[in-house]
Amino acid sequence: MPEESTKSEDLMLVIVREFPVPIAALWSALTDPDQAPDWWGPHGFHVPRGSVDADPEIGGLYRACMINDATGEEHWWGGVHTDIEPPALFVFTHAWDKPDGTRGAETEAAFRLEEIGGGTRMTFSQGPFESVESRDGHGSGWRESFDRLADHLGVAA
Repeated sequence: MPEESTKSEDLMLVIVREFPVPIAALWSALTDPDQAPDWWGPHGFHVPRGSVDADPEIGGLYRACMINDATGEEHWWGGVHTDIEPPALFVFTHAWDKPDGTRGAETEAAFRLEEIGGGTRMTFSQGPFESVESRDGHGSGWRESFDRLADHLGVAA
């Protein structure tokens, strides 16, 4: 299917997960740069301690590095925090750095949290992506990251 005919909603990623933890605990894990290395990245990758630089305010910049454990290849990304409403909404732009140092395609990512009986529902969205393949690749990475987030929070994935 030609990319021009792909509907924009098809280029959006949405993942809903429930965590049996208080909303404050999940908010902290999602927004505290010191906790990011414990859960960011899919299996086979890690975010080194000290590699996350973030100004957690609206308009604040962030930048981080994820390393492929098998190859040592660094993957840098960053963006801007665009909306922060503790403990329910955290929105930011996201773009990977290209090998030549320029920024790749930018998406908007959002964490929406709501208290549910004894825990927290997290709705994560990101997009629009340039292609379905890019959306699906990010979806796999985020799902594995959220499994690691569950481990970080001490709950079953």
